[in-house]
Amino acid sequence: MSQAVADKTKQIAKKSEKTTRGGKQVRLWVRAKFLGFRRSKVQQNVNQPILRLEGVNDRSGAQYYFGKRVAYVYKTKSGEKDKRFRTIWGRISRAHGNTGAVLARFNTNLPPRAIGATLRVMLFPQRG
Repeated sequence: MSQAVADKTKQIAKKSEKTTRGGKQVRLWVRAKFLGFRRSKVQQNVNQPILRLEGVNDRSGAQYYFGKRVAYVYKTKSGEKDKRFRTIWGRISRAHGNTGAVLARFNTNLPPRAIGATLRVMLFPQRG
């Protein structure tokens, strides 16, 4: 009886090891840099941040990421220790230019101090 339990435990352990690929953990998001806001000579639209996605170099490569969710994670000084990280969520809406940059829309606009920061582009949900 205990041998059967041990075999079952080994099977469960093997299934949980599938989260790694070649010894590395699988990351379910892609890095993006916040370059600034979409702007003209005179004004800028603070509700349209421009993001540069890692590994995307042209307009057609950016098309895969349309509709994907974006998270800006930042740390605060106030609050309880386990609640000091906060997130602003958004969604990639369209391409910006021909070099793979994209425009995103966020629930609340990103703060200007986030320019140059790294954001996370989630590889889910998949479009059907």
